[in-house]
Amino acid sequence: MTQKKVGVRQHTSYSLEEKLVVVKYAQENGRNAAAKHFNLDVPMVGRWIKQSSSWEEKNKKKKRAGTPGRKAFYPEAEKFLYNWIIEQRKKGFAVNYISMRLQMCKILKEPVIQALYPAGEYEFQGNLSWINSFMKWFGLSLRRRTKISQKLPEDIEQKLDEF
Repeated sequence: MTQKKVGVRQHTSYSLEEKLVVVKYAQENGRNAAAKHFNLDVPMVGRWIKQSSSWEEKNKKKKRAGTPGRKAFYPEAEKFLYNWIIEQRKKGFAVNYISMRLQMCKILKEPVIQALYPAGEYEFQGNLSWINSFMKWFGLSLRRRTKISQKLPEDIEQKLDEF
């Protein structure tokens, strides 16, 4: 665990892995010793010890013990949509909000997905906030492709000399 600044304390977040190191140290040496060793508050170490019993083997890269945010409504359909977006990008086609929404509607009409989400076709709204959340969950972004460059005229050197 990296040592934080001594003196003025700022709000810092700790990964689950760091918290587990502190908890292990506290169980071996005591709460006060752990707080002093890692430059933390004693009550914070105590809270972590209490919470550690509920921590299972979670993703150690996450900074929070819980998973914030709302769960996906249609996780299987969203995987299909993600794969479709990747295919479209590999083909060089532009993918925008409208095409994503329309493709999700098509995916929800497929028989395999209908079996999982019977009312999904009718309940799905696909508003802008859902699309933004979907893109955030899957690490996507809508970046516009810019032109690499325009073709220069064949007689450019002559024109530059005349200029």
